[in-house]
Amino acid sequence: MRRSEPDSEPSDSDSCSSTTDSQASHERITQRANVFTIKAMSPRPNAGLGAWLCLLLPLALGIRLLHSPPGCPDQAQMQWILTISAGGMALETLCFFIYAFIKTGILVKCLVSLLPGVTTSLLFCLLADTSLTFALSVGFVMIAAYQQIYIYTLRGFKQSFTYGEASVFVQGLVLFAMSAIHRFSGLFCGGSWATDDFGKLNMIMVNALFWLLVFCIALIALPSLRKPLPFYVSFGALLAAVTCMPVTQPLPLIALIQFLLRDQSRLSILGFYLLLVLLTCIAVAWQIGSSSRANTRVRKIFHLLIVLVYVPGVIYECALLYLGTGVALAVFVVLELLRVLKIPPFADKLGDAFRSFKDEKDAGDMALTPFCLLIGCSLPLWLTPCPCSGGDVLALLSGILAVGVGDTAASVVGSKWGRSKWGKSSRSVEGTVAFVVSILFTVWLLDYAGLMAVSQAKWFATIFAALNSALVEAFTDQVDNLVLPLIFYAIVGLA
Repeated sequence: MRRSEPDSEPSDSDSCSSTTDSQASHERITQRANVFTIKAMSPRPNAGLGAWLCLLLPLALGIRLLHSPPGCPDQAQMQWILTISAGGMALETLCFFIYAFIKTGILVKCLVSLLPGVTTSLLFCLLADTSLTFALSVGFVMIAAYQQIYIYTLRGFKQSFTYGEASVFVQGLVLFAMSAIHRFSGLFCGGSWATDDFGKLNMIMVNALFWLLVFCIALIALPSLRKPLPFYVSFGALLAAVTCMPVTQPLPLIALIQFLLRDQSRLSILGFYLLLVLLTCIAVAWQIGSSSRANTRVRKIFHLLIVLVYVPGVIYECALLYLGTGVALAVFVVLELLRVLKIPPFADKLGDAFRSFKDEKDAGDMALTPFCLLIGCSLPLWLTPCPCSGGDVLALLSGILAVGVGDTAASVVGSKWGRSKWGKSSRSVEGTVAFVVSILFTVWLLDYAGLMAVSQAKWFATIFAALNSALVEAFTDQVDNLVLPLIFYAIVGLA
């Protein structure tokens, strides 16, 4: 009888298959490990790390705590929580740099990984007067969420952000999510309805942006939604949630219509805003039709247009402007989704506009510059508690003064008359002088016209803020539309 071959002896094909599986498994493990290494990141080229940017939001929020408006004492604890959270995320960013750039032992890596969560939780207990359970759970979950979103932002949006710019964006995203969850939990767990106009508009804006965030997450998680028909169906559901979700009394759409029609001057400013939107669309269409790429001076037209939006809004119709910033941000996000996902029939025209106005800092697929212009000008409104309660007008105009006035003047003067350069920088001394002079002249003009009261301390703070912002604008390779408003806001907030 013929003896059978032993089962334990592997064939050549089985050996090759086993080797291949082993290699594939090793590659998957390596890829997972590389998620947290610098090799997996794809930051914006021709720019520095920008690590110092991670400190700007915590600094701005911390200084704002010194001058909390008396009209909103109920927000004091939440402001402390948000400030501490921003500080914890900044610490996590610095620990990430240590983890990624410095070779250390495994014990040091473990300690560095735990430090932000432990520090944030302790500060929640000591400064925000929260329970230990809340401090530990929220502290560690928030830091872990920030770490994951930060890493995947740098991996997913290739060459769009520097490390510092990504930190500012993700910090803002996490802080907004925390604030929205706090507001929803307060409203649906026994809280009272907002009764004043700003409270209602704030709740409408938070609700709209929160559901827009959920919509974006759904597009990332479910690729099938990126096709035209599912996209528009999902977008219709988003609009229904924004207009009909019971976050105000009456419903948001009715409350919004009542607010707009209640005041004749409000309708006049709204008509003025719509006229500026029409002019913007005409300018974009003209630039696309010219088949040439917009230069710096053409792009600065939008800076001047945004000045015309924000200055009368802050002074006369703060609540309307606050709502308008949220609407504009939502429109920007939706248009960018249509362009990136190539959703017909708008994708081609949006792509032409992006290529025509593309800045040297728009190295990736994302249109970073217009987002930063809007966010930079709006951050003072968003960071200030109860901004429309008659508080610090100078602080609310920080973004406009730094970007809309100073940066525009520096660009126009520097490109036309700039001769003396700052060392190896492409920026000129003449542009820097124009930056400072234009801001000081604008503040004096508003003060002289009685539209803004500027004390002696505020004047010193304005001069110091203008000088510092001008020097940062001259030497930084980060997106100045995002950086300069935070610096200016933090400095004038000291006075």
